[in-house]
Amino acid sequence: MPILLITDGEDRILMDKQEAGTMELKLNVSSKGHLWKHLGDAFFAVKTESPDAPSRLVITKEQMVFLKTLQERNGWENCKDL
Repeated sequence: MPILLITDGEDRILMDKQEAGTMELKLNVSSKGHLWKHLGDAFFAVKTESPDAPSRLVITKEQMVFLKTLQERNGWENCKDL
């Protein structure tokens, strides 16, 4: 069951806690890891089932495109060049 909805107002991504953990790792090793730290923090909170974990994130179109690219890559090791 998805526990995190990410949307840019047009498109959406649904993630469970395992997917959030994977996305956090992928984002952290990418060029956007520091810039979008707030997203990584949200993914970590979902992964660890923190009481502060969001159930919904509203992001920009640029962020949506980038996250979808990360989703398509197999493993965090393959996200270092992004």
